[in-house]
Amino acid sequence: MQRRFLRATLLSLALLAGPALAHHSRAGYDQSKSLEIRGTVVDFKLRSPHSSLVVDGIAIIDGVRQSREAERWEFESEAVPPLRAQGIDADTFEVGDSIVLEGHPHRTVGFKFAQLTKFVSVNGRPFQTQAGRRIEATEEATAEGGAASGSGAVGVARIAGRWVPKFVPPGDHSALPLNAAGMKAWNDYDPKRSPANTCEPMSIPEIFHAPFYLYEIAIDDEKAVLRTEAYEILRTVPLDGKPAKADPKGQFGTVVGRVEGDTLVIESRGYPPSRWGLGAATQLNGGGADVPSSDQKTVVERYSVSADGRVLTYDYTLSDPVYLEKPYDYTIEFLRVPDDTPIYPYECDVESASMFSRTPEDAPLKIGN
Repeated sequence: MQRRFLRATLLSLALLAGPALAHHSRAGYDQSKSLEIRGTVVDFKLRSPHSSLVVDGIAIIDGVRQSREAERWEFESEAVPPLRAQGIDADTFEVGDSIVLEGHPHRTVGFKFAQLTKFVSVNGRPFQTQAGRRIEATEEATAEGGAASGSGAVGVARIAGRWVPKFVPPGDHSALPLNAAGMKAWNDYDPKRSPANTCEPMSIPEIFHAPFYLYEIAIDDEKAVLRTEAYEILRTVPLDGKPAKADPKGQFGTVVGRVEGDTLVIESRGYPPSRWGLGAATQLNGGGADVPSSDQKTVVERYSVSADGRVLTYDYTLSDPVYLEKPYDYTIEFLRVPDDTPIYPYECDVESASMFSRTPEDAPLKIGN
């Protein structure tokens, strides 16, 4: 029964984290309309935060054929880690392949740029991904009582390992207690000015609301090292009580950590101001628009693990008096995956990053390298 429950839980996470919930905004796509295209591959780029596929073909929207002859369509898909975890590599789709895709068209009529939701077939064969790779690995480890339960570690060392967050869909408004300045920034959101266009990483703690991506923690008596698969964020937190930069560039502030019983506590401040430092448009704290942060932003994080070692509880308190009426508390739960679950490179690409804010006036996607 436990194995069936775990499979169902992780499968729901994998499905929710699919192309329909890419971490950039879906506002440009008409989710009420279905698009199918049959054609040939012109270009495929496996990249982050969004892969791209260019196809010459006949499009059908809500059952209506859009042209008599093939037209060029561009598709936005998922980042490298989600696609690699499904068994898709850079050479999976080659130029000239016959392909059938499903997705949602852009809201701007005539703009042949769409959101990809399903690879239907390639060269006449149904396309099968390996979406259950991480699910199967977790189930096997759980059945063996091995990595999925923490490998016999004790105390705060039990937080070490690799984890995947439970996903909470964002609403249509920021979950944060925004003050007047925060509300103004939220209402004035312009996708073209978002740091998402330039590969600036999401900040702490918003990055942990991104679905699917793995989070790795290593800890010893002197430090904790925390790594995210999304944007490849690496923070080193001293446990000797002395503040230090979390990363060489200081992008994630000055941190100091301590151990309280079986709980790891991290306090950080000194973040540089950012246009999406408190919330990203498609995550919970953004809820449809980016929320900026000031140099007064502080974060307190608390990490603890369930008795069976399978659930990491992440409590955070986020403060920024410039944009928030009061400190904001939230809890995220992560599920443990085996320590050998692959972490894939992210390697953010600027053209890929700016696809979410494209308009018909923008240049076509580049073909080839």
